[in-house]
Amino acid sequence: MTNLASTGFLSIDGASLEYKWLAPQSADSPTIVMLHEGLGSVGLWGDFPEKLQQATSAGIFVYSRAGYGQSSPVTLPRPLDYMQREALDVLPKILDAIAFKRGLLLGHSDGASIATIYAGAHQDHRLSGLVLIAP
Repeated sequence: MTNLASTGFLSIDGASLEYKWLAPQSADSPTIVMLHEGLGSVGLWGDFPEKLQQATSAGIFVYSRAGYGQSSPVTLPRPLDYMQREALDVLPKILDAIAFKRGLLLGHSDGASIATIYAGAHQDHRLSGLVLIAP
């Protein structure tokens, strides 16, 4: 994993995406990438990322998609295929930008759909599994 600051912004396809990074307790620990629901953001996860990190010792990477939280705004209405675009175009660039090496995608609602689309479309051997909450 890249040496990320604990909070900041990633520039992906011209958008500035808000993120929060909780470093793993060990360099060998996996990373859990959290994908929020349709009305969510980094902040709306509350203290769940910290509790998850404490329970798993994993690195936790949380980000707000464009149009959510402190990330860049988007033009509304969103296209009907926005989840496919997130899964096929944006998420791979995020995983590369954070130097994702091994771990899970944890998605809630729209985030679960995005995680599922990603996993079904990419043979990504770095990915150990999915955690899907209310897909």
